[in-house]
Parts: sequence; C-alpha cells; structure tokens
Amino acid sequence: MKNTAFGKRLRELRKSKGYTQQALAEKAEIDEKHLSRVENGKYFPSYATLNKLLSALGVTLEEVGIELEQVEIKQNPLYSKALQILNSAKDDNELACYIEALKTIQKALKLK
Repeated sequence: MKNTAFGKRLRELRKSKGYTQQALAEKAEIDEKHLSRVENGKYFPSYATLNKLLSALGVTLEEVGIELEQVEIKQNPLYSKALQILNSAKDDNELACYIEALKTIQKALKLK
C-alpha cells in the first residue's frame, strides 16, 4: 500500500469526525507535525502511533482501509507481520488476545 493512500484515508476520517490535525494529534498524544507527515504520505506510522490514531478516531484497521499484504515496511518486517496478525482477528476478543500476545513478545524482545 502506498503511504499516500493511507494518509489520504486518515485525513478523510479525521475530517469526517470533525477534527483538525491539531485536535487529533492532541487526542492521540502524538506530534502534530508527525500527523501531517503521515497524512501527506511521507511516513507510515509505527504500531504504537497507528494504535493511538485508531483509538482517537474510534475506528478499526479495516475502516482505515489498510491492505496489509501491500504494506511496505523495509526496515522492520516484523511490523508488517504483526499488522497482518492483528488484521486476521475474527472478533474483538481475538484481537485483544493478539494484542496482548504481541505486547508480551515485544517486552520479551525489548523492542520499542
């Protein structure tokens, strides 16, 4: 997936919820400049940032339109795999289980 497609969809969702970039950045507890770069396709957010944005907007990965098979993560292929696992959850309980498992693995590997 091109970062620009994700960024455009994120911008559409932000505007549909009535948020300015500043308001969403504050609600998601991220830097406004970083949000701008994500929306403009310069960056794809880390898992932590993506999770904060999804929570702040009250949407799921599917609603953002992430096609995980097309996500290009050259520096960290584990990130792409983690998103694929999260996206495969059939319901909220399974998703919560996957998230906890990934958090445990992250702590064990001391990944940031």
